[in-house]
Amino acid sequence: MTTSKVRVSSRFTLGWPCVLLVVGMMMALTAGPSTAAVDSLPRVEGPVTMEQAVSLALEHSRKIKAAAADQRAMRSMQGEATAGFFPQASANGYLINQNMTPNIYSSAGDTMARNYFLSGTNRGQDVNVSVMWPLFSGGRTYYGYKAARSRADAAALMRAGTELDVAMQVRLDYIAAMREQENARVTADLLRQTEERLRVTREEFDAGRVARFNVLRDEAELAFATQLDTAARSQAAMALVALKTTLGVDLSSSMTATEPLQYTPEPASIEEGVRTALEAHPEVQAAAKRTEAAQSEVRSAYGRYLPEVSATWMYDWQWARNRGDEMTERMDGYSAGLVLTIPLFDGFMREHAIGTARAREDQAKEQAMLARQQIAKAVNQAALLLQAAEQNVEASRKGLAQADEQFRIVQERYASGRGIQVEVLDAQTTLTRARFNVVAALADHQTARAMWLQATGRVR
Repeated sequence: MTTSKVRVSSRFTLGWPCVLLVVGMMMALTAGPSTAAVDSLPRVEGPVTMEQAVSLALEHSRKIKAAAADQRAMRSMQGEATAGFFPQASANGYLINQNMTPNIYSSAGDTMARNYFLSGTNRGQDVNVSVMWPLFSGGRTYYGYKAARSRADAAALMRAGTELDVAMQVRLDYIAAMREQENARVTADLLRQTEERLRVTREEFDAGRVARFNVLRDEAELAFATQLDTAARSQAAMALVALKTTLGVDLSSSMTATEPLQYTPEPASIEEGVRTALEAHPEVQAAAKRTEAAQSEVRSAYGRYLPEVSATWMYDWQWARNRGDEMTERMDGYSAGLVLTIPLFDGFMREHAIGTARAREDQAKEQAMLARQQIAKAVNQAALLLQAAEQNVEASRKGLAQADEQFRIVQERYASGRGIQVEVLDAQTTLTRARFNVVAALADHQTARAMWLQATGRVR
């Protein structure tokens, strides 16, 4: 058994003009250098096995990176939802010069600890610190946090689901690349055999042992084999490009897929597969988390009917004087209190908010049921495809053995003068088709195996 090594390097170089451009952009406070680094795709050199390809995709796939960014965003939103549990404070300063009195000034910003200052003099200065701590919000803060936490958990599970999908797509693209490479080998062998047969036929024609028709027929077969070989090599190159794209690596990388198509038995129990998938598949778990979030939002909506309690505290220093008045007034002190708010009527906003939250809860429940149905369907389909693929592998191998034996017998008959050229061509066509069938059967079996892994929630 040989071990392949994969070398990954970053393709990002800067010449002096680029360095000057980068420095200028940094001075302009732009994000140009970081953008260039992000846009640089890694290079992969040398042979790559299927499991190495899966590992590379999990590291470099753009889909996974986008899912990871969404996961971080949801965790940050979960952190935002905790703000309601903690006190909020603001420091405020006022410098007043006015000829209309009194006026009310309010602090800037969106903190809950807002401050309002009533100035009844022409000139004034005020500095204060305001603190507010929401003690009870009818459960809206708590259930809002639970909903945000469930959504963050769902985002993490969706990232795992993205990794699962990417791993399956990598396997499918790898299998496609190997299938096209195997098909190219079949057409290359066909091309070599046809060229050799044409060489022998021409020699026999020059010796007067065969007719001109035999030469023309072999020349036509050679042209057809050349077209097949050209198409097969082109398909192999395109399949490799598709694989590199899925991996998220530079398309100019000189990587090659080297793991041959082979038959690996995969036990597939539908009942056990469905049970495992419903317990561990990220899509099912993510749907359950979204349902939990919707249920928490319903409970949070009901909190609008309950009273709210907040604690407030403020320290204030004030200097005030009217124009033409020599008397200056200075004051400082603090205030503290509890605020009780009982919501009475808000134009039926609460009722509609509860209706919206309940509808979203019902939607989340239906989507969770749909996810379970889809996973069970995928497991059943993958198991059936796997069983059919196993039978096709066995049948194609038998067909190849029979076609190979038939071609050998026909060649011997033709060499001894007891056969005709058409028999050789037909036998060779049958043999080539049988070799294609074996390649397709092995590829279909590995494809079904990749689908089985994805359906049961396994990356490997």
